[in-house]
Amino acid sequence: MDTKSLISNYVWLISFIRRRGRVPFTEINRAWQREERDGGLELSKRTFLRHINDIAEIFGIDIECEGCGEYNYFITNDDTKSDSTKSWLLNSMSLHNFVCESQQLKKRILLENIPSGQKFLTTMIEAIRDQHKVHIWHQGFGKYESNFIIEPHCVKLYRQRWYVLARSERGLRIYALDRINKVECTDRKFKLPDSNPEEIFDNIIGISIINAKVEHVVLKAYKGAECGHRDCYLRSLPLHSSQKENITRSTNEYAIFEYNLKPTYELVQELLSMHNQVEVLEPVSLRKHVKEVIGSMEERYKRRKK
Repeated sequence: MDTKSLISNYVWLISFIRRRGRVPFTEINRAWQREERDGGLELSKRTFLRHINDIAEIFGIDIECEGCGEYNYFITNDDTKSDSTKSWLLNSMSLHNFVCESQQLKKRILLENIPSGQKFLTTMIEAIRDQHKVHIWHQGFGKYESNFIIEPHCVKLYRQRWYVLARSERGLRIYALDRINKVECTDRKFKLPDSNPEEIFDNIIGISIINAKVEHVVLKAYKGAECGHRDCYLRSLPLHSSQKENITRSTNEYAIFEYNLKPTYELVQELLSMHNQVEVLEPVSLRKHVKEVIGSMEERYKRRKK
């Protein structure tokens, strides 16, 4: 069996067992044949155990057996919730399996295009892996093109754009890949810092790297259909990992959510996107800023159309 087919089988097993929680080998085998994996052949126990060993070695995911009854198999260390990269890769590969195995699904799975992921992403990842400095030709919106050397530390996906966090003579900055016109990987080496890049974005929504203190942000999310059930949306998809609901301050009309965040441009954009369904209570400076932006928008709409 070729490598591509093996990886496809590994991803299928991880996805199936994760969805089922605990599942006996007989059910795994039936689903395996129903999906016509390996041409619909039966999955032998020997092959299954070999796949389990390979999954542990390649993906770092352990599948163990509950040695009683029907010998249920389950995943013991599913860290995909904390490891965003592994989660994204496995979900992408699992989706790829479904699409490849059913051509009818191609028109039924609609994804957002990521233009900046087409050109320089692989080069940046290779440079991070090999710790090679990169020469880039960068042109920000409304600016002239400039070229300089960067030390790429990590890549980050945000709102359909890939960004690279890198150090240059200008300091630690973040650059959108779709604003880079040209890239040349150099032979000059650099040493990646020991710190975890995720820590830089711990208290940030978006990609803005700012020297500002972390603020205690308090939002009032209004309840009910007329307000889009915003409280339910925030519970099901938190605005940030620091989100906590303050039950004691909540009422039948609204829910109070608290965060530890830096007041970035992207945070304000997120708040504005929720329209009148959310109100900023704290800090006062953020509330004032959002109010000013709303006032500026109102002035634009008051102007007569020319």
